[in-house]
Order: sequence, then C-alpha cells, then structure tokens
Amino acid sequence: MLSKALIAPFVFGALIFLYLAWDVGSSYAIYMVPCVIGIAVVYMLSPQIDWWWHQRRPPELPAMLRHLINTQFPFYQKLTVEEKTRFRNRMVWYMEANEFMAQGMEEVPLDVKGVIAATVVQLTFGQEDYRLSKFEHIIVYPHPFPSPQYPEQWHASEIFEEDGVIMFSAEQLMPAFLQPQRFFSVGLYEYARVFRRCYPGVVFPVFDENSWAALEQVSGFQKSYVEKWVGLTDLDVTAVAVVYFFVFSEKFKSLLPEAYEKLAAIFQQRP
Repeated sequence: MLSKALIAPFVFGALIFLYLAWDVGSSYAIYMVPCVIGIAVVYMLSPQIDWWWHQRRPPELPAMLRHLINTQFPFYQKLTVEEKTRFRNRMVWYMEANEFMAQGMEEVPLDVKGVIAATVVQLTFGQEDYRLSKFEHIIVYPHPFPSPQYPEQWHASEIFEEDGVIMFSAEQLMPAFLQPQRFFSVGLYEYARVFRRCYPGVVFPVFDENSWAALEQVSGFQKSYVEKWVGLTDLDVTAVAVVYFFVFSEKFKSLLPEAYEKLAAIFQQRP
C-alpha cells in the first residue's frame, strides 16, 4: 500500500527525534511535531491515497479467477477487450477495498470472494462510482444462517445497513453464479438492495406484490421458490426484478419493456 510507504519516513523521523530528545536534549522534541502531524494526515487520507495508487497501478486478477470468469460468466465473455480489462481491475479493487469475514470456516475462499466481486461489478459496471462504499463488510457463511434481525429463520443472504454489512451463504451464492437461470441469485439480489441504499435519489420502476405474476412469467421462478431459496418471506420485490433484468434480460425486455428501459437507464447498460 502506498500509504504505508508514505508513513514510514515520518515514523522513522519521529523515532530519531524521540531518541535525540531523550539522550541529547529535550529541545529536539519540538521536531517530533511535524512527524506526528505527517503520520496523522497520511493515516486519515490512506483510503484515498491507496485508491488513487491502485487506479494507476492495478494488480492483476489471480489466474484462478480469470479462468472462472472466462469460462463461467457470460456477462464478462461478451465484453470487449478493453471492457474486460476494466472489469478485472474493478474486481481486484473491490476485493482489496472491502473486508471479507468468514463465519463457520477459517477464511473466505478466493473463488467466493471473486464471485462476490464479479457480481457487484456486473451490477455497477455502467457507473463511474461502482464500489457501493457504504457497505464495506462482507460476511460469508458456508450455509444458511440465523441473525439478530432474523433469529429464527435460517436464510441465505441479508444486509444490515447500520453497520454497512452484507451477508451471504456460499451454499446459495455459488450455484446461482454458475447457473443463474436455474438458481436465484442472492448476490445480485442483495447488491440491488445495496445499490438502492447507496443511491437513494434514484427513482426505480414500481414493483410490488402485484408484480409477482409478471416476474414469475419472466423468470419461471415461482415466488414460493424464491422465498424458500432466500429463506425469508419479506422479499424486496424491486431487487428481485433487478435480478431478472440481468439474468433474464430478453424475456424481461419483451414482457416488461417500460421497466426494462428504466432499469437500463439507471444501470447504464443493456444486458
């Protein structure tokens, strides 16, 4: 990280002047002040410094994840060479900028991190600011889980806005990435919910309980299936519609043309 490299000289200088003040004379202590100020300034600006640095010197996506999106991700496969480079860079930046925490396993596997990053980058690929930085903590369980919000319901995904947390069950997350037309994507679903909270001024098409019949026709997924897959009944219908906009785009455009155009304008892409 560039910020750590910039802090090092200030730390070194502070230690030198501390030694001189202790061993030679207290008058040297005053010279510690600019060093301490420098440390504080760089520390406070470290996210912006590191982000600026990564944008100019992006690390390469690990080979395993490159193979994954090259072979298993139609969205990526359809991009131009330039767009593919931008997509991979954004995946790397997203994985480095956010905190991944494992529950019920030692660590979050690299392929799970990659699928999460690819999902959010897909959703926000048309945006200049794609990081959805209000939610920087991603908790991954190996299977459905209870939570303080839903203590008696074992579910596959959830967001907790107050702490900027997103939670996923890998058991539901991964199959939907590999076979999105067979399994409901909890990844796209939760990031659609996060997107709406990060951009509260964006006006989405109206989807409510009366929209389920049309959404079932678009996807072939019954409402009861989605509720069972997610593990919750109080679903965000708009977020469900966003999932289908990306996964069943042709059917969505055919059956819900007005909603398709509005979502295409919001996400600045036409899947």
